[in-house]
Amino acid sequence: MPSAGPDLRKYERLLNRYFRVPPSERSAGERERILKFLGIGNPREFLGMHIPLWEARVDELLDPASTDMLPASLPHSYVNWVRGAIRTMPDGARVTIFSSKLKATGLKKAVLSLLRAQTGQAYRDFEVVDVQLVQKIHKDTFFAVRTPDGREHPSYLSHFGCQGEYIYSGLPGLVGLPAIPVVYLVTPQGEEVLLKPRMEGTNIYLDEGISVARILRDGAWWVEGAARQDALGDCVGAALRYGHYVATRQKEVVMVDNIELFHLDEGDVRIFEPIHEFLPRKAFPGDAGKRERLRRKMRGDYERAYEGQMETIRGKWPEVERYLAGMHRIVRKYTGEPFEAVAGRVRARIFGKAREG
Repeated sequence: MPSAGPDLRKYERLLNRYFRVPPSERSAGERERILKFLGIGNPREFLGMHIPLWEARVDELLDPASTDMLPASLPHSYVNWVRGAIRTMPDGARVTIFSSKLKATGLKKAVLSLLRAQTGQAYRDFEVVDVQLVQKIHKDTFFAVRTPDGREHPSYLSHFGCQGEYIYSGLPGLVGLPAIPVVYLVTPQGEEVLLKPRMEGTNIYLDEGISVARILRDGAWWVEGAARQDALGDCVGAALRYGHYVATRQKEVVMVDNIELFHLDEGDVRIFEPIHEFLPRKAFPGDAGKRERLRRKMRGDYERAYEGQMETIRGKWPEVERYLAGMHRIVRKYTGEPFEAVAGRVRARIFGKAREG
């Protein structure tokens, strides 16, 4: 695990002096001094990278009032260049920069809330021990913290799709399904971020090396778990599912990164391949007979679990409706539609499926 960076308090004093000066009056020498303190061997060379407005982007990275480890104002064509530049920093430098952002943004309280949701323990402090930039739309910064009991907790911070994932996060538990905890934060500066733990387990669709024997051994509970999650996903119009199913060590299937919700119209695009089609194809790509036998069995298991979960959801509709009503401002902001219209479509989807059955 990367070592702790430079002395945080001294670094914060340097930052405070630096950011008291208006952007147009900040000197290159002071910027280089901060980078030198962070352990960057040749700050002038680092600042001389051929990236438009690079010095201003570095200031955005260093800004303790911003949660973003990847400057937000970048043109899309330069994102990978900037991500690569930040990755060249010493590990301890990224840890120090991220640590300096915890107080002013409210991230520290948010991380403590996430830790409590994960562990049930009310920690009062933690130490950041690792920070990495990741190339995923729905989670852009990986970070790990160490609590006073010596345990390490890996998590992600996301700036994209936060509202959808936050709305979804409270629904599975209402209808008896497993879910990962998330914490939604609007910082004093107006940034929206989402914190979530790194999910340990098998990504059923994306992990390589899943053998035929594994599919035949675990496929039954994978299919049942995915079917139950799909029932809820269909009710709230979850659009992105391929690669979003994780099978945990507790033999549960959870949905992760549900950033697109309320795609409830028949013409809405969904990125989805039913698990009862995917697993047989993966297990027996060259044997049509075995593939079809497994597909029929899995489809039957899927449909029974799906309908059982739909019955549960219909019975829990009053709780689901109250939960969504409590989120009405976020739902309206997320969809751009009146809450009553969205809730009406969800209800129609839930009870419409009863009529179809």
